[in-house]
Amino acid sequence: MKIKVICTNCNGEFETDYKFRDKKFCNRTCYFEHVNKFKLLGRKKHDDIREERKCIQCGVNFIERKKHKKKLCSDNCRKKWNNKEENKINRIKKSKESFLEKHGVDSLFKKDEFKKNFKNRFKQKHGVENPMYKKEFVDKLKNKIKVNYLPILDEKLQKSGLTLIDEYVTNKNGSTSKEYSFKCVKCSNIFTSTILGSGKTPICRNCHPITKNSEIEKILRDFLNKNNIKHVDSNRKILNGKEIDLFLPDKKIGIECNGNYYHSEIYGKKNKNYHISKTNISNEKGVKLIHIFEDEIHNKKEIVLSRVSNLLNIIKNKIFARKCEVKIVKKTESDFFLKENHIQGKCVDKIRIGLYYNNELVSLITFGNQRLVLGAKKNNIKTFELLRFCSKLNTNVVGGFSKLLNFFIKNYNPEKIITYSDIRWSGINYKDTMYYKNGFEYVGVTKPNYWYVSVRDFLNRQHRFNFRKNILVEQGFDNSKTEWEIMQENGYDRIWDCGSMKFELNL
Repeated sequence: MKIKVICTNCNGEFETDYKFRDKKFCNRTCYFEHVNKFKLLGRKKHDDIREERKCIQCGVNFIERKKHKKKLCSDNCRKKWNNKEENKINRIKKSKESFLEKHGVDSLFKKDEFKKNFKNRFKQKHGVENPMYKKEFVDKLKNKIKVNYLPILDEKLQKSGLTLIDEYVTNKNGSTSKEYSFKCVKCSNIFTSTILGSGKTPICRNCHPITKNSEIEKILRDFLNKNNIKHVDSNRKILNGKEIDLFLPDKKIGIECNGNYYHSEIYGKKNKNYHISKTNISNEKGVKLIHIFEDEIHNKKEIVLSRVSNLLNIIKNKIFARKCEVKIVKKTESDFFLKENHIQGKCVDKIRIGLYYNNELVSLITFGNQRLVLGAKKNNIKTFELLRFCSKLNTNVVGGFSKLLNFFIKNYNPEKIITYSDIRWSGINYKDTMYYKNGFEYVGVTKPNYWYVSVRDFLNRQHRFNFRKNILVEQGFDNSKTEWEIMQENGYDRIWDCGSMKFELNL
């Protein structure tokens, strides 16, 4: 809510938020002018808000803010003043006067009169004599809230280009929540949402520019056309009616452009096995299926296109690893390189090894101790996890992975190295991965993992690790509810991936 305030310096009227109602200056210029005036007069900055007073108990002078009503200089003087008999009588007298003005009686001990006056005031304010008459009171309260809230709601919806059609209560997994149905003025799309109660307004997914699958497909389609890669749009023949967004017949590769909204669990109705099931069916048909999420295109477009180029073997900039120098990489340089070149960004690691070509970092590999959550023993210091490997954007460092891996084995003497390959990008055929080709043993496939997305925009996937139930309970949420129930009530949906392939190298 906006309010109008008078500037202390120029006496001009300006507008500010209600929470900044104590603001005294309309801009920084007025603030500095005001401060300089006091400097010229030889006064301190806050002299205008304080004054000198005389203590009514001991008579000593003390400094206090003008807006405070304090008349005593210390806590000791306050105790002495309150213990005086005449002051006790005055306090009781004032208390009775105040109580009489508010409740119609001068004492709470006069119960019958107090109850009668209370009922009259409550009825005058709420339309019922007693809050125990729940139905009448609740109905009155609802109508009161609706009158105050609807004008603000209508204004918000109008700005979003939506019309509220209906509201109803749903019951999912034993917990109730309120859902609202909306109609988009622009495209007439009708959809439901639960986030209106939180004070936010939803967005029509048909009109939101980046959430439509066609927008993501267009970016990749233009990239394929630019590089003269033959492709078929919306192919339904290979998977017996199921669609592959972009199929590359010469490469036997399919690319799925997964809009976060349409591939979420609640709104998109895609369960935990949807993406891995489609990947398995494609693999049986001899097609390597790649899944690219909307936020990856939206936030890391250059990295995505570089990975697709590497997948299609169309990268022209090639550097041979034998011409590169191996060095230990500093943490700051490693984090920056991963942020610019790896789809997952930086991580918590211990060992960072890079290939430098003409003193420029062109390829990087990082390792850490095996994580306890993945089955490591505390004293098992010879087992390492390969956490990240990537090369510079649009650059193929030929033989880079094997050279970096051999350097690590020779200098750190590990007994075992484990690593994971994201099936969304590598496909389900383990023999086609660089780990298997470099001597790693295939162990198996992990279960699909999930990310949370806010139903406000669906553009920011957040890992479930940040929303573990123990963390949510510490923040004050209900311990009797599951993590998933708590997240739904707070306006989140979730998206499932395809899981990962696990590899081990025993030395």
